[in-house]
Amino acid sequence: MPACWSLTRGRDTARHAAAMGYRARAFLPPMNLDDLQRHWDAFGVRDPLWAILTDPARKGGRWTPAEFFATGVAEIDGLVAEARRFGLPRRRRRALDFGCGVGRLTQALAAHADAVLGLDVAPSMVAHARTFNRHGDRVTYAVQAAPPLSTLASRSIDLVVTGRVLQHIAPEYSRAYVAELARVLAPGGFLSFDLPSRPLAAPALPAGALPPNAYQGRLHASAVAPQGDRARIDITVTNTSGVNWLADTPLNVGNHWLAADGAVVAQDDRRAAVPLPLAAGESVVVALDVSWPPPAPAAVVELDLVHEGVLWFAAMGGGTVRLSLPGSDASAPAAVAPPEPAGFEPVMEMHAVPRSEVEAILAGAGVRVLQVRPELHCGPRWEAWRYDVTADGAD
Repeated sequence: MPACWSLTRGRDTARHAAAMGYRARAFLPPMNLDDLQRHWDAFGVRDPLWAILTDPARKGGRWTPAEFFATGVAEIDGLVAEARRFGLPRRRRRALDFGCGVGRLTQALAAHADAVLGLDVAPSMVAHARTFNRHGDRVTYAVQAAPPLSTLASRSIDLVVTGRVLQHIAPEYSRAYVAELARVLAPGGFLSFDLPSRPLAAPALPAGALPPNAYQGRLHASAVAPQGDRARIDITVTNTSGVNWLADTPLNVGNHWLAADGAVVAQDDRRAAVPLPLAAGESVVVALDVSWPPPAPAAVVELDLVHEGVLWFAAMGGGTVRLSLPGSDASAPAAVAPPEPAGFEPVMEMHAVPRSEVEAILAGAGVRVLQVRPELHCGPRWEAWRYDVTADGAD
């Protein structure tokens, strides 16, 4: 059941969260486990690979299995390398992937343990995982609908991993799962899991970022005008931030290509520099030449400002603009909004458990925290940590 926003895309505004299926936590109570299973089972039916790695460019079945499972190999190799720094795990009899989804990490764990078990709340995900299994009886999958992990004996698993999972479970359950993952960890074993600690009132920005309030701008664009192998869009950029944009800032207008339903076809296409300096309240016209024809099945071009190497303005709530393409059903140059969902639509919740509580749970379970590392995949509006843990004692 792993999923999360991609920090590198910088697309974690409330608008993009809604488009990606994230529930607005301020207005709805957290799901119970029955609801959680229902929603994730639906994700497993509709778009399982994207639900696990929510890169917007991959929505709508655009992950290939080879690319998708390669990310799991890289992630597990990194975790195992971290474990080796501590001489762990001492034995490699059994491994556990909690919240396994379709087996992205489970399959990779087979290179590091004699037997691997993947557990997930969603029957549809487990069914896919069994189909993708390439390791025979060494890798097994089962549905785990609620804590405790009653089929697993205490101190019986040498390598325990979960990633991009616990943040989607209400804290009353995720706390119980943390305790259970610690309980099953074998002496000399290695447990690694991630969990947000708190939402941030102001985003944590990368090195070189401007003040958060600087990332506000308004775009007004003309219709797309095809000219041979390119198309020109004239864009009026207005600095609405109240902060002067200085001449040494690598600030561009860029574009993404979207399908008619708002799914991302190509995350990045072309750039055009914004003439700087640009004082607060001032405007300038930028000509952006985008690729033409656009990649199929693009029907919409989305324009945004980007501070190169730092973030897209949309990540900070800065306004983007969408234009329909000539000949598409939508009317140009009006902005295009994603269609309203019809019927049941699964959603992904985001939750946090304070770091102090997590560390208290681990101490109460009799395990030892080796290190706590910043975790970035939840995006700049969450403080999140990865906990690396061992259990002391004789095998």
